[in-house]
Amino acid sequence: MNPTNTMKYSLSLGLLLLAVLIAGPSTARCTAAVTTKSAAEADSSTEEVRKALERFYREYTGWIASSYNERSAKPALPLDEATRRKVEKAVAETDGDPLIRAQDFNKRSLPTITVEHVEGQWYAIAYLATYENRCVVIPVRALLRKGQLVITDVTLPTLPAE
Repeated sequence: MNPTNTMKYSLSLGLLLLAVLIAGPSTARCTAAVTTKSAAEADSSTEEVRKALERFYREYTGWIASSYNERSAKPALPLDEATRRKVEKAVAETDGDPLIRAQDFNKRSLPTITVEHVEGQWYAIAYLATYENRCVVIPVRALLRKGQLVITDVTLPTLPAE
């Protein structure tokens, strides 16, 4: 290889190395920004679902707690078809409501309702059942579909062994 070709080769290699060094950190910054944005979007979505669940549970339990004289129309249940069938079957078998794990709801329990994100699409709805003075926790899976709350699963309480 003559000295001119060696110099061209070295210069080309040097420019390529410089381009890689300059592009590397820039790409890393873009990737980190995209990852952070996706995590922020996921957190925002999780918070939106949590708030929607809390609104639904406050409205639904408020409806149950109201007396028959003051009762308005039953709130629409945001259940997908499989969950609706599961809930209807549980109601028929137990005469209780699996969405609240009880047959009725006391107005004094309304301010104790909390909704916490657990993991993925799972949330824990909790309230103090003032009749029995115990905490009730209902795990549900939920998401927003076209901006509307959809409960895609509700766990059923386990019955004590006889």
